[in-house]
Amino acid sequence: MRPFSRFPSCFSSLFSLCLLLAGGATPLTPALAADPNKLWEITSQQCVPGMQASGQPQPCVLVDLARGFVVLKDLVGPAQYLLMPTRRLTGIESPELLAPDAPRYWAYAWEQRARVAQALGRSLSDEQLGVEVNSAAARSQLHLHLHIDCMRRDVAASLADHRDDPLQHWQPWFFEGHRYWVMRLPADALVRHDPFRLAAERSAYAAANMAAQSLLLTGARFADGSNGFFLVNMAVNFDQQEPGSAEVLMDHDCRW
Repeated sequence: MRPFSRFPSCFSSLFSLCLLLAGGATPLTPALAADPNKLWEITSQQCVPGMQASGQPQPCVLVDLARGFVVLKDLVGPAQYLLMPTRRLTGIESPELLAPDAPRYWAYAWEQRARVAQALGRSLSDEQLGVEVNSAAARSQLHLHLHIDCMRRDVAASLADHRDDPLQHWQPWFFEGHRYWVMRLPADALVRHDPFRLAAERSAYAAANMAAQSLLLTGARFADGSNGFFLVNMAVNFDQQEPGSAEVLMDHDCRW
């Protein structure tokens, strides 16, 4: 079983010492982990103003003012990138993400996946790539950020067992002694659906407790030869030492 014990068994305010000790989903540097507003400061005080003033996105690698997001290379791993909105959104629990006209951050992040292969200098299939967001309990930053990076090889192999699942229906997925939920999605899913809303629609309880959810999206090849996605939902369950971190399903070393 992959250990979850590095996260403390607590669930309290994002400003609590417990959450800061959890380290979390974006340990760019020790100083950043201690400053929960650092990603927002980078976005709002450096990347966006630089793009507006001179057309230079640094330290981001991309600033898309029209669609409202930036892409930043994470210091963790050789090829991990973060996609963040240009407006302040705390995280997965932000109600604006469930609005019908919310920006399609998942689609934007998936569009950026080629950066991972470019950073590694080799080609990767969509099944080897993923986008994920952590729960409020498993992050250190107070600005929404989607991780774009490699999938774990064993995770991709296990998810392939669901290549015949009914489309757009949540199914239980058991992996390393933990229960997740997985949904098989067609290739055009990100045009018609938003993963945040798909997670909220799983149940009324999920919709009311989005802060306790984490999500991962990865490419998939199905039994009939078609392509699409697997969407994985992992909720906080501290009795099982599960802090709601879908990031544990990714491989930041990209060992493919």
